[in-house]
Amino acid sequence: MTHPASTVHHMNDGTAPDARTTPPVVLRDATFTVVDVETTGFDPGSERILQVAAVVVDGNGEVVESFDTVVRPENPEEYRHGAEHIHGISEDDVARGMPLRQALEKVWTMSEGRWFTAHNAKFDIGFLHAESERVGIDRRVDRYIDTLELARLADRERTRKHTLSALCEHYGIEIGRAHEALADATATARLLFRLLDDVGVESSDQLPEPGSR
Repeated sequence: MTHPASTVHHMNDGTAPDARTTPPVVLRDATFTVVDVETTGFDPGSERILQVAAVVVDGNGEVVESFDTVVRPENPEEYRHGAEHIHGISEDDVARGMPLRQALEKVWTMSEGRWFTAHNAKFDIGFLHAESERVGIDRRVDRYIDTLELARLADRERTRKHTLSALCEHYGIEIGRAHEALADATATARLLFRLLDDVGVESSDQLPEPGSR
């Protein structure tokens, strides 16, 4: 689920490498974990993840691994179903979903040592952090690429919309069903490489600093 907001950013918990001292990485030699979450609403403090997908791609954009699941909340008595008109996930789907902790552990494992990527990344990261805290998983995203910010960098004059669906239409990328986590993550992975080419970014040190767009 992508919503208006905020490419490398660092959410440093004190153990992650500092962006200013880490040697630059040639992005074509890197591996990326592209993540999308569908949620009951916008606030990670009170809303919950309904579905999560992660797609691992190499520097040529080839899919190495993928994962997606509907998520069953850890404390169902605290769960309020919502936004079904957007994502199409029913309460019955949620009841049969993978346990939250198991789904989160899978995403964190797939993200290990790779560049976390998402469209409007702060949204997805906020929910991953909040849900991980709920189940006692002490993991944080330490570096990420936001395709929304790359899109804004590629379109400084703001001549087009920067939603995932609009960008996919602009670049001729098939997105499948909108607001379906695996479809959105896969489309974001394809969009990433189109945007990197568009803005001429080849290594991590060429990515814009936070707030530079």
